[in-house]
Amino acid sequence: MPDTAAVDIYSPDAYVAGPPHDLFTRLRRERPVCWQQVPEQAGYWAVLRHADVVHVARHPEVFSASEGGVVIEDLEPASLEAMRDMLLAMDPPRHTAYRKPVSPEFKARVIGRMEDQIRTITVGILDRTSTAGEVEFVHDVCAHLPSEVVGQLLGLPREDWPAIHALAERNSGGQDPDIADPAERGSSSMEMAVYAMGFAARRRAMPPQRDLTDVLLSSHFDGRLMTDVDFGRFFVQLVTAGNDTTRTLLSSGLLALLQAPRSDGTCAPTLGCDTGHGGLVFRLPRWRLCPVARADRGRMTADDDERRSLD
Repeated sequence: MPDTAAVDIYSPDAYVAGPPHDLFTRLRRERPVCWQQVPEQAGYWAVLRHADVVHVARHPEVFSASEGGVVIEDLEPASLEAMRDMLLAMDPPRHTAYRKPVSPEFKARVIGRMEDQIRTITVGILDRTSTAGEVEFVHDVCAHLPSEVVGQLLGLPREDWPAIHALAERNSGGQDPDIADPAERGSSSMEMAVYAMGFAARRRAMPPQRDLTDVLLSSHFDGRLMTDVDFGRFFVQLVTAGNDTTRTLLSSGLLALLQAPRSDGTCAPTLGCDTGHGGLVFRLPRWRLCPVARADRGRMTADDDERRSLD
């Protein structure tokens, strides 16, 4: 089997000129489960084929999100323990219990009822940037949409939206020195959680607003009502994840269309659809959003036969 030990798919420098598709194609063919070294860290297993990623996702008893957390870098014990109380780093059945009360609020028909509000937010963002001359599309357009939609979902005061957006950008861009100071990594999550806990406390004293915040504060999680601390953790995840995924989806989708436009306005061949703009709504998320998961190194070592079965 070819030696891929020297291949670096960890460093951000490998992605400056765009995703190294040829490299990933070769790795999926020659070494679809490979060990990746990380400077001053223990390293991790990279699982690169779709079927294998599905297998990992369906077997949390082997590939745990909770044991080692869901970030590539090693965490200090206190940080890891705190992460385990976040939905993203929970394994079933606890993960299922936390998702169940809020899942109905994210069904297509529920979000569909917000179409007019989301359209208004989108038009407002485009209006603000239309007179700016030069626009940094990723951060000036794409990143604002999820922050403002989440603000609408949760009933946040509109005057707080810019500050929450700035914290979300720092959270999802923590490795980018142009966005966040590496020395302050983690502080944005704490600031966001503190804001959310205060917001939750104020909302408990107010009449019901019939929004997602009301649903969260009145639902039972893990056998008890959500506390202000629980709300803070959930808030950080919702705002940060929404910022990261939607920003990536919109900016990457636009790039794909610009790289392979068609005069009749239909999808770029890269996206694999010929149904016009309507097809983009369904195709782009499947084409661009890639799952990222970390299988805990200790569990992977203990279940080495399971890892080899993916090769």
